[in-house]
Amino acid sequence: MRGILEINLNLLATNVEKIRGELPPNVRFLAALKTNAYGLGLEKIASFLGKRRRPMVDGFAVLNVQEALEIRFLDIDLPICILSPILKDELEDLYQAKAIPLISSLEEVNALQCLAQEKQYVQPIHVKIDTGMGRLGVWYEAVDAFFTHIRNCDHLRACGLATHFSSVMSDMAFTQLQLERFQKIVQKYGEADWLNHASSSFGIDRFIDGTNAVRIGTLSFGLPEDNVLVKRLGLESIVRLSMPITLVKCVPAGTKIGYEQTYSLERDTKIAIVSLGYADGIPISLSNHGEVLIHGRRCKIIGRVSMDQLILDVSDLEEVAVSDEVVFFGKQESEEILFSEFVQRAGLLMRAGYMASLSERRIIRKYIPEIFSEDCSSEAKNYQSFFLSI
Repeated sequence: MRGILEINLNLLATNVEKIRGELPPNVRFLAALKTNAYGLGLEKIASFLGKRRRPMVDGFAVLNVQEALEIRFLDIDLPICILSPILKDELEDLYQAKAIPLISSLEEVNALQCLAQEKQYVQPIHVKIDTGMGRLGVWYEAVDAFFTHIRNCDHLRACGLATHFSSVMSDMAFTQLQLERFQKIVQKYGEADWLNHASSSFGIDRFIDGTNAVRIGTLSFGLPEDNVLVKRLGLESIVRLSMPITLVKCVPAGTKIGYEQTYSLERDTKIAIVSLGYADGIPISLSNHGEVLIHGRRCKIIGRVSMDQLILDVSDLEEVAVSDEVVFFGKQESEEILFSEFVQRAGLLMRAGYMASLSERRIIRKYIPEIFSEDCSSEAKNYQSFFLSI
């Protein structure tokens, strides 16, 4: 592994504290750590947030049963919500994870009822409501029969409601409509001790009325930096991607660089090679116009980004050598390339999930600090059961 994705846990703690300060006192913070904590490392991030006398968050939201088990094996006694449907061959693992699934269909209800009856326990569930996303959840106009069926399942206990907004950053009117649909169902079916969550990271400043929990993912990581809410709360990016130079050489003017000869040198050029490429998650769309930092100065990516190599023009640097650090996003000396700039140059639409595309085999995750205290507070908080809603 030569690439390094640095993850600053101190900044993560500060960001979480600032976000919590934005939330009303009655609103719970569920850390959304799906897809291996968006590529930052589920085990380390969950441990940092939850494995302490006074956890920094009130629970977790993960993609599937496997991620729930991974957190539970860390000996973290916080509620864990599973966002995707449970497959039949995952039912035993769900029992072991002692997690709360978000239910979208009667098939899931019946399978869970059979499991809980066989194991002789009561399985808590949250009912997912489709308020217009058109993806997971019970359609909001068809919930009556669904709740009637659940009430007849003596080994299931509904303890929450959830929905998901489709256009929270682009269509305020439709998001408000989704929230109003959800609120009506909460008012009709919700109970005082239920956990009701609709808004994710970028809706917490507008769309939480009538709910008592939010699912916070990349906002905690300070990403993307150009988001209005990130700026208003003063959040900082916790990530930095770097890689050492592996070769420096001079190439004469007129040489056409890289695959398909897409870049022609107009002068004798000093180039540096970096052994990262699109197989590692570096977007091929950065070919010929991406920038990196070396010695605090910007250098251009020239030629096509190949599978595991890319080429940099370092002619304007007085000194450059093998093993010098190359920064793709993050700070170096007095200069910085924001993650939001990096993904904009690459033309990436789905910015939140980019880190998950960075190869874990060839880009090591380095945490700052490398060792952290699990006892950050002397004030103990007693969580009585995996199954109790918050």
